[in-house]
Formats: sequence, structure tokens, C-alpha cells
Amino acid sequence: MTAAMKEPRVPENLPAAGVVAPPESRRAPLWDRPVPGAGRAPLVWLLGVHGGAGTSTLAHVLAPAADSHRRWPGGFERESPFVVLVARETIAGLTRAHDLLRQHRAGLAGSSQVLGMITVAARPGRIPAEIRRYRDVVGALAGQVWQLPWIEEWTLVEADQLPVWSPGDPPSPQRKRKLDPLQEVPHEVDALGMSIVDLVRETVASGSPPEGQGLP
Repeated sequence: MTAAMKEPRVPENLPAAGVVAPPESRRAPLWDRPVPGAGRAPLVWLLGVHGGAGTSTLAHVLAPAADSHRRWPGGFERESPFVVLVARETIAGLTRAHDLLRQHRAGLAGSSQVLGMITVAARPGRIPAEIRRYRDVVGALAGQVWQLPWIEEWTLVEADQLPVWSPGDPPSPQRKRKLDPLQEVPHEVDALGMSIVDLVRETVASGSPPEGQGLP
């Protein structure tokens, strides 16, 4: 985390009116110690809402991010409060994201501030209409939604063999030439990273957390 962002003002995480928290069995626990294994102080935490969401891959590819290992960060010293949920584009994955967003909005996620949600394609090709509609419903509670398409090459190697995106990197070309996703970060990942970093900066500057557009 940068020097200017060591001590962001974290508003009290009060329950939102009308939010019904999910049952305890469907909530994500909070860390009772600093998130292990991060190895650094990330700008933002990626919280996979279920196994196989693609969180560990994204945590490697996005240099400012780290995997919170399916728990809310506990807000310990120097830990970022900013969280982005990660879910596969399946009904089960989006339902789990909905649970955790309700948990957060009910004030049961510690001091975490949810910036939004990344949905990762579950297969190549078009998204089924049912998934797209449900993603819109859940996204209304997340506020900001980023969609990551299916990248076939990423399924063929370990995460540590993938390129890493950093905020200072030059922009990836968009549709100008075919990229090698194992050597260069795709444009969609470049745009995702910059959008998250910009949102963190805006949130810190304003001193207030992002809000969803509605309550499903």
C-alpha cells in the first residue's frame, strides 16, 4: 500500500436498512489475525466467494491485489479495508456472492469496504440469459461489477506462469493485434486493474465507501 494510503478513514460499517443477513452457515468468516500468506500489504483484497472462482489466479495477475483466502480481512494494522468479491458466472457462484454482499450490507463483515464484484466466465462463448439477468440483480448490491471473459490459455498453466499487471505498466492494446495471454496481460485485465486502482483512490480521497445502486 502506498504511503498516502496507510491510514484511510474507514467509516463504521453500519447495517443497511432492510437488509436481511444470510444465515451464519452462508457467511464468510473474519480473520482473527492478519491475512496469512500475502507477503506484502496489498491495495485491495480479493475474496473468492467459493472454491474455483479464479481468485488465486487474479491475485497473481494483479500486482496490487492479494487473496484473502475466502475470509473477510480483520482490519489489522496496515491491512487494507478494501475488498472485491470474485465469483464464477454460475447460478451457484452468484448466489454465494449475493450471500456475502448481504452479510456485508448487514454490518457483519468487520470494517471491510466492498468496492465491487468480479465475475469470471465459467465457459467460452456467450453468457446464458439467466446468468446475465441474475448477475445484474446481484451486481445492483455490489455497486461496481467487472466481467472477465474466458481466457483459454490461462487454464493450461499454473498461475505463477502468467504475466503480472502493475499500475505503472503501459496500456495493453485493444484489438489492434493478437496478444499472447501467457506473455502479455489482456486488455480486459489491464482495464480491470486500472478501474480497481482508480476506485480505491477515489474512495480514499472522498473518505466514504462505495454504495450499491439498490437492494435486491
